[in-house]
Amino acid sequence: MDDVLRASVLGAWALGFVFAPSPRRLTPAAARGLIGAAAAARPRPPLAVGVFGNTTAGEIARVVEEAGLDGVQLHSLEGPGGAAVRAALAGRERTLLIIQAVPVPAEGMGAGVLEKAIATARWGADLVLLDTRAKGGFGGTGVTFPWALARDAGQGVPLLVAGGIRPENVEAALRDSGAWGVDVSSGIEVVPGLKDARLMERLFERVAALREAVSLDNAD
Repeated sequence: MDDVLRASVLGAWALGFVFAPSPRRLTPAAARGLIGAAAAARPRPPLAVGVFGNTTAGEIARVVEEAGLDGVQLHSLEGPGGAAVRAALAGRERTLLIIQAVPVPAEGMGAGVLEKAIATARWGADLVLLDTRAKGGFGGTGVTFPWALARDAGQGVPLLVAGGIRPENVEAALRDSGAWGVDVSSGIEVVPGLKDARLMERLFERVAALREAVSLDNAD
């Protein structure tokens, strides 16, 4: 609860709630309680995004409704795409944000190959997340990939980048990748599922400093 409230006050755009197999995994009921607390914390609360692995569109839709999610982040290469999830939620009053994750090897890959993967991921998705695939895992690896690949392959697509991002490298991650935003988890944790308050604050300080620097550059 402290982590959720602190992230809300610091100005997080979205909060991630993990429903995929992970030490950070929680139940829809627990997520709903945390989302309710965040909604009461500030006039414009962060979006509540559920993180899913290899599961069905019907199961994702059930969790979306039970937890009260604003969006989903799809991390499975075999699971349903955004269009299937939206179809399973047909008739829902609120629009659902779809973030489709694309794995990038820690050692990098060809920009042309990644460009095609991003184009495929865009079908049915609002945002594409590039996350490191390492040690047999996809998502939550805590390992970086060559961020410049995102700039080379993105070409105008709104991207998020993830994997090994911490307060000391978040500025480089944003500058090198040209991404719209970052997804940060292990880089600001004490242990999986428990955030470090000071690291969270430093992360937001660094992002704010970069935003100010970019504004000054644009003014020049």
